[in-house]
Amino acid sequence: MSATVDFVGYETLVDYIDKHRLCRLEGDIIEIGAFVGGGTVKLAKLARKYGKKVFVIDIFDPTADRTATPDGTTMSDIYLAFLDGRSQYQAYSENTRNCDNVVTIKEDSRKVKFPSNQQFVFGFIDGNHQPDYVRNDFLLVWDRLVSGGVVGLHDYKSELPEVTRTIDKLLDDKKREIRNTVEIGEKHIILITRK
Repeated sequence: MSATVDFVGYETLVDYIDKHRLCRLEGDIIEIGAFVGGGTVKLAKLARKYGKKVFVIDIFDPTADRTATPDGTTMSDIYLAFLDGRSQYQAYSENTRNCDNVVTIKEDSRKVKFPSNQQFVFGFIDGNHQPDYVRNDFLLVWDRLVSGGVVGLHDYKSELPEVTRTIDKLLDDKKREIRNTVEIGEKHIILITRK
C-alpha cells in the first residue's frame, strides 16, 4: 500500500500551511485519524523541514466508526473494503516507517491527554465521525492551538450531515476565539484560524 495514498488530498493542506507560514509559529502538528498514514507522511515531510513533530492519534480499529451515510454505508464498511483483509495499523506502520518525527498514539482520542506545555500550529481532524468524537477531537486540538494556528476538519458539508452540524455548533460556540474560516468545498474541508 503506497504511502502517498490519502483520501483527503493532503497536498492542499501542506500548501495552505506553507502559504500561511504556520510552521514558523511555535508548536507541532497533530493529526487525529490517520487511516493508513498517506497524509501523515506528507505532514511529516513538511514538519521535518522546521524541526517539528507530527502527533498522530488513531485507535487503528477500522470497525470502530459506525457513522453511516444516507444510503446506510458505514465508515467502517468503507475502511474494511479498502483494507481488504490487511491490518490498518500494519499498513500505517509500513507507510510511516521512515518518518522519524512522527509520534503515534494508538488510543481512543477521547482518552488522550497532552501536557499543558504542548502546543500545536496546525491540526487536522478526520477521526471517528460521531458527533461526540468530532467535538472532543476539535477541543483537544483547539485548546492547545497557538494564536494564528489553524485546525482543519474533514467531511464538512459532505454526506455526513451530523459532522457538519457538530462543526457548525463548535463554530458558534467558539466564535469569539476564531479569527477566520476557510472552506475548501471540493475537499469537504474547513480550516479555522485561532485569534
